[in-house]
Amino acid sequence: MSDYYDLFLAVDLPPDLPEPVLLELRWLLGQADMPTELKSTDWESWGGPWQAFDGGSASHSFDGADVSLLVRAMDRPNLDGSEPWALTVRACVHEDDFGVTMDVVGWLLRHATTQGWVGFVRDSGLGQVRHLVRHEGGFDLVDVRPVGQQKRVPWSSR
Repeated sequence: MSDYYDLFLAVDLPPDLPEPVLLELRWLLGQADMPTELKSTDWESWGGPWQAFDGGSASHSFDGADVSLLVRAMDRPNLDGSEPWALTVRACVHEDDFGVTMDVVGWLLRHATTQGWVGFVRDSGLGQVRHLVRHEGGFDLVDVRPVGQQKRVPWSSR
């Protein structure tokens, strides 16, 4: 049985994102036709390109749905009044596609303005969670390992 990865990203992108990047991003999200030139990764070494972040269906291996949304952050304008792009992606990724998908994530994060925590990756096998943390030099996958007993705070809707 194959493993799958639950990928979640939430980032802002600059308001003046270059048109070729915006076109490729929209294609990756399943919102546009494929551009003539793709820069997000070397797709040919992976058997050809696909819309890695296309959402809109139930997740193959995880509860919930795979979704992708790119909108202007009109309620959070920059100091100069410009509106950044807000992107959220939740995608189920097959283990064979994990490497190329993380190449695409790296390409995307090179264009992002968000620093620090930008998402997580969870595997279907062990349920291990790794945080995606963006910094100036790229991003890291940081293991989540509980130390000792986890503190639990019960939540009640009463």
